[in-house]
Amino acid sequence: MLLALLLACPRDGARLEPGAPPRVPSPVAPLYAHAAERARDPLVRGAFAGEVDESLSGAATGLALALLASPRLDPGELRWKAVLAGYPWPVRGAASARTAVDGVPAELLTQALGAAATRDVGLVRARGNEGDIWVLVEGERRGTIPATPREPPPGTDLPFPGYSVRASTPAGDLVESRDGLRVEQAGEWLVELSDAQGVVATFPLYVGTRTPAASPFAGAASAENAGDIDEDLLVRLDALDAWYKRPAAERDPMLDAVARARLRDFVANKPLSPSPVQLAAGGFADADAGACRGSSVAACLDAMWWSVADRGPLSGPYQTIGMAALNSGGVVHVVVAGADRR
Repeated sequence: MLLALLLACPRDGARLEPGAPPRVPSPVAPLYAHAAERARDPLVRGAFAGEVDESLSGAATGLALALLASPRLDPGELRWKAVLAGYPWPVRGAASARTAVDGVPAELLTQALGAAATRDVGLVRARGNEGDIWVLVEGERRGTIPATPREPPPGTDLPFPGYSVRASTPAGDLVESRDGLRVEQAGEWLVELSDAQGVVATFPLYVGTRTPAASPFAGAASAENAGDIDEDLLVRLDALDAWYKRPAAERDPMLDAVARARLRDFVANKPLSPSPVQLAAGGFADADAGACRGSSVAACLDAMWWSVADRGPLSGPYQTIGMAALNSGGVVHVVVAGADRR
């Protein structure tokens, strides 16, 4: 009880007008960036002594608005809320609590205080028809990144001093550079920045185009078919085609056979031969394949989409596609192959 009372006491002269609408940061920002600030809402600022990350708080706003509209949220949407709000580092989780108008969720605030000791946090409250909702988002930022536009024009040179850069182009090709990246081709890029300790950040760029409002697989959230992973995989790949606003790729039996052969080695943890070599042996000269593991088809494909090395068959403009999936020991394994027509 004492903790709840302390959390509810305004600090730094914060003035709270009873029943006043919450103040929330924008859920959309044009730059990937880090900026620490005190929470903008007087009640949140009075309840939470630490600083919040501006971008993560924007992501928390987007999440709060989504939760007010629907109690069910596709897990992939959390990371996309961070993309839209400008947070390029890993997002490690989120939590929410509902209260009466001007209520303070002591348990959620305790979690936020603990997380802020080692992580970035975003914290907001929003108001619905039945009271307030508080949302906490936790991010794991390592290193510093120059403020980077999410929608740069073609031909932009983006500096990333001190980082090794890998990027998947709109054509599905993998490019590598050091200390920066020049984005010539219009469309969707996925950029991965690494240092000697490993990957620091992974984020999409929409060069000369607009960022989609929803995550890549959001359209298939209600089509989950846990009893048939092959059907679930097909439904989600069709939803991805719709998300990209492109014609659905045609299924090719030979590509399916290559995907099945690659899946067998993948499940057995055998080294995979370079996908262009294996696909060329099947008669496909311009082709690529990706593999993933996850707790579900949705989680697996989400991981593949976020991998600069494996996403080519999902993001590239291939005309034909092959696929294979297997649930082994409760872990879903998927291989997707894409190619132009033979």
